[in-house]
Amino acid sequence: MSSKSSVSGVPGRRRKPDEADSIEGLAAPPVRRKGARRRRKGARAKAPGGGRMLRLLLGALGAAVVALVVVLVLQFATGGPDAPENPVPAAFQIHDSGSEVLSTREVDSRPLSERELFGGDAEQIDSSSQGITFGLQTSSLSEDCASAVWGEGVRTALADADCTQAAQAGYTSDDYVGAAVMFNLRDAEAAQSVATALQPPKEADAEPSGFMTVPAVEEDPFSALGGGYSAAEATVSGHYLSVVWVQPLGSEDPAERVSLVSPLIALNNFRDPLYSREVQLENFMENQENQENQENQGNQGNQEEAVPGA
Repeated sequence: MSSKSSVSGVPGRRRKPDEADSIEGLAAPPVRRKGARRRRKGARAKAPGGGRMLRLLLGALGAAVVALVVVLVLQFATGGPDAPENPVPAAFQIHDSGSEVLSTREVDSRPLSERELFGGDAEQIDSSSQGITFGLQTSSLSEDCASAVWGEGVRTALADADCTQAAQAGYTSDDYVGAAVMFNLRDAEAAQSVATALQPPKEADAEPSGFMTVPAVEEDPFSALGGGYSAAEATVSGHYLSVVWVQPLGSEDPAERVSLVSPLIALNNFRDPLYSREVQLENFMENQENQENQENQGNQGNQEEAVPGA
């Protein structure tokens, strides 16, 4: 039996598809060109596919995660977001102490002093009735009243009121942070005008005319004052205007209302030196009046002795 292949050609050599004769029922397959498979592979590699886009998305996501971590770390380290650049309290009220003795600077001409306002017992405000103790952390007394406020409206009001002194202080307690300022003005009417200028607008989108500045202390908690829910009170005490401003420690949302009556009452003791002035001035005026009465009585007696036949 012959071992030759039934297909003619060189023994042991596979025939090319185009050389194949028609085998029963089958046609020769189409010609496959060299390099076609290689070009298709290259085309897939060069086409803009999902790999590059995925790398871009992952890079952007990584940057966003890093930024978020930085923000969280900063907030944790500083105790929360700082207050706005020009903060105002969420609540504000104006009161009049009714002091007539200190009504004008002509009557009470002695300037304020640091020792009077911040020395000795004034370094700590202890309110037993409210159970709150504020400790003085920073203080200043300046003739530059404009430096104690922000806003052209308030600065103009201070200039019109002939402000000669501004005393500022920053206090902290176990639960609150507080700031206070006292202005030495021309008279009670001028003090009322400045208090009105400090009043924040009732409309949320209206621009305030200004307010007192936060104490010049970079670290917490003073840098957060005004960033949470806070309240302030302005009190007209004759020709003086004092403003106290308090906020709970840790408060971060101005819309989350809490009662701040107790810390406001406690920090209003910042005005205690004015009571001392009032008492001293009343005693001085009373002594002066008594002296004048005695002199008048003595003069009247001398006149009666000088009249013949009296």
